[in-house]
Amino acid sequence: MRKIAILTATIVCLLVMAVAQAFAFGEIRYTDRPLNLRDGRSPKAKWVGNLYAGQKVRIAHSRDGWVAIYEPDATDGSEGAAIGFSNAKYLQKKRTRYEPKELGELVYTYRALNVRTKPDVSGRKVETLKAGTHVRIDFPDGDWARVFLPNATIRSNLNGLGYSSVKYFKPASKKTLAKATKVSKPQPIQVEEDIPVVTEPDDVVSGQGQVSGNVATTPPPTPVAAPKPKFVTATTLINVHADRTTGSSLNRTLKPGDTVQVGLLQHGWYAVFNRNELVLIEGRAIGYSLQSIMDKGTRAATGQSRELALSAGPAPTVSTKSVSKSTAPVSKPKPVAASTSKSSASGQKTITIDRKKFAKTKKPDPTPNKTAHGYKYRVMEKSETRQLGEAWITLKVFMSTTKKPTRDSLKDFSTTLWKENRRVTKNVAVLIYLPGMDVEDLAYGVIKFDDKQLLEIWVREATLFGTQFL
Repeated sequence: MRKIAILTATIVCLLVMAVAQAFAFGEIRYTDRPLNLRDGRSPKAKWVGNLYAGQKVRIAHSRDGWVAIYEPDATDGSEGAAIGFSNAKYLQKKRTRYEPKELGELVYTYRALNVRTKPDVSGRKVETLKAGTHVRIDFPDGDWARVFLPNATIRSNLNGLGYSSVKYFKPASKKTLAKATKVSKPQPIQVEEDIPVVTEPDDVVSGQGQVSGNVATTPPPTPVAAPKPKFVTATTLINVHADRTTGSSLNRTLKPGDTVQVGLLQHGWYAVFNRNELVLIEGRAIGYSLQSIMDKGTRAATGQSRELALSAGPAPTVSTKSVSKSTAPVSKPKPVAASTSKSSASGQKTITIDRKKFAKTKKPDPTPNKTAHGYKYRVMEKSETRQLGEAWITLKVFMSTTKKPTRDSLKDFSTTLWKENRRVTKNVAVLIYLPGMDVEDLAYGVIKFDDKQLLEIWVREATLFGTQFL
């Protein structure tokens, strides 16, 4: 009897090992530097995302010095399920450098919401998220972003489910995580009739998207929610750095009375966002400030300040000079002219801004001195910095136009500037400002390149509040 029991236990162990081996494939590696992800085995292949230094990934299908990249817990080892390709020489068996960066922002949808193959209502629906579903969002573009499973760790377009409108998401919290709705595997998209429909038309994103057909179906572990972003008003001068270190360059300095949003607390540093920013993820932050300084040098914004911040558009011009001591006196913020608030059926308030009140305070637009693709423009500033170990050339450009440029126009225009300023091993970011915008605030268009090709492009419609375009 005892022999039978031992034999049975042995067989069970062997079966468990066999199942584990069936799901395991490839091997675990760590990046030794920030690394781009491509959709093919070539540095000329399309850019689809990036890895931070020290990121844990699973690799397989090594060929021509390149490997397919997967999430560490991926179970589908087919090459078609890869979420990108990278050069194998930058992937080590042991972690030698670690600069973690969380994928996007953890959010939940407060209503049923469609996920589509491309950022437009014409995109085919591949998933309908139930109310309360938690996901991650990244690759923002205007009011839309790419949607990822909540346990996703790799920032790649091929790792996403599709696109959804960010206005239907709210930041996750411990309370919402306790009631979390699991995300199912996207259904096949060949037959649209098999997919539930959300009747409202404005629930999608902008740009081109690609849906991964292989998403892990194992239930995601309950993530830990980051502190909820909050509105604060500066009571003293506060430095905002380009990275989470005092050694990084200074992006700007907040003055007393400036209202911003802070969140994504990591390593004692807050990410700082423009007061009217709708998508609070790393890529949209204006910089970073120490938690200790931010907590001491700010006060909670009042309810009216928060409403006006979201509706009034770009924030006032701020100084870019470094602050050595926070001793400046508190100054009262100037009142913003607004009409009576109106409540919508959803409970959200809308404030109408009287633009005439700002006519006398508006600064004159920069004077263009060059022409490209039919647009007169001026390069207001050119700077070189390092971000997460990568060299960046940033061009701050004023574009003189009476008509809002299309995405293709921005792409062609910025590509010309990139070709004029490109350097080997350096990335280029082109920030586009339109007439009427505050050129010391967030840009309308952000177009990024590496030294070989276009990486990504997005626009921020909210920055046009108060201009002739919106």
